[in-house]
Amino acid sequence: MDENKKSNILKTVVISVAISVIISVGICSLLKKSAFNNISLSNFKIESFNMETEKTTFTYSEDSISYDGSGKISCTDTKNDYLVLLEEINKTTNKTTYDYIIVHNGNGEFGTYDSSYLGAKEKPQYEFNIIGFQIFNK
Repeated sequence: MDENKKSNILKTVVISVAISVIISVGICSLLKKSAFNNISLSNFKIESFNMETEKTTFTYSEDSISYDGSGKISCTDTKNDYLVLLEEINKTTNKTTYDYIIVHNGNGEFGTYDSSYLGAKEKPQYEFNIIGFQIFNK
């Protein structure tokens, strides 16, 4: 075979493979979306958040105060697992942090911890927002 025919055959094979990959990825993407298109952020809820305060008195140093919080996230879909991005806004210090929570069988738990040693001068007040999620197929 001459070089021109080899070059044309190689181009045809590369283009065919590229088109096959694009079509396969597109089909898989459509199947995944159609199977889970009914799940949205509205399916996730922060069920509860409670905070306990503990004061520790030391003989030779300043007292320590800690605030230990725990909360629950629920999802209406109990068949799949999710990684949920939670925004935690500390309204007392105006600081925002983000945490990843695993929601398994429709339930997930998260926690907060603040103490006077970490700079907490008063009991923190939090606002929580679920920013996004990623599904894990079973």
